[in-house]
Parts: sequence; structure tokens; C-alpha cells
Amino acid sequence: MGAISPLSAQEQVEVSDAELNKIASAFQGIQEVNRAAQQKVMETVEENGFETDRFNELYQASASADKTVDISDEEKERFGKLMSEIQQLQVGFTEQIEEVISNEGMSLERYQVIAMALQSDTELQGRLKTILTQVQQ
Repeated sequence: MGAISPLSAQEQVEVSDAELNKIASAFQGIQEVNRAAQQKVMETVEENGFETDRFNELYQASASADKTVDISDEEKERFGKLMSEIQQLQVGFTEQIEEVISNEGMSLERYQVIAMALQSDTELQGRLKTILTQVQQ
């Protein structure tokens, strides 16, 4: 083992191999949901008569106080309607992701604790990467 690192502000989270296997499996299911979600959002954008680039431009402007964009009242109305449709879709996708996690026999809370730990724990990241590599072969 390497040198002992000073304790980080975040407590080390103990994660068993069995839990990490569940995370890896859930991760793959979540990627599928995300891919389907992106596809559905783009279809919804197009169904509402927006080009993807124009939608992205309007979306970025709506999310940033610094960005302004010229928009007609009619386009603003369509954009507002589209955003509420997308928010409804996102609720459904969130439910699907929660279902993927619970189907792995893991609580959403535990999944989130491990997901947070994965952001800063390189050893845990390495273990997960190994499992994901084995699963994909």
C-alpha cells in the first residue's frame, strides 16, 4: 500500500465489492435511461419546431443572467411550453433511474452516498473502473 494520506474533509466511505457491483450494474442502466432521455428531449425539441442549435442558444440564455438573445413573443411562448414538457419528461426519467437503483437492491440514499464518494475517492474509482471493464468484456 502507498503512503497514508491525511484524512480528507469527507469521511472515507466503506464500499463492499458486492455494493460496487450493484453500482456498476445500476450505472449501466442509468446510462441507458440517459441516452433514451437525450433522444426523447431532442425529439420533443424538434416536434416543437425548434432547431437543436436554436434551442441550445435559448436554453443557455434562459439559464444565464449574462446571456441575452433576441426572441419573438411567439418563440418565447413555444420555448416556455417546450421547457415545461421537458421538465415533465425529466420527472419520468428520474423515476426510471430510481427504479434502476432499487432493482439492484440498493437504496437511493446509499447510491447517492457512494456516488458522492466516487467523485473524490480515486481508489474507489479504480475499483469501479475494473468492474465496469470486466462487465463490458
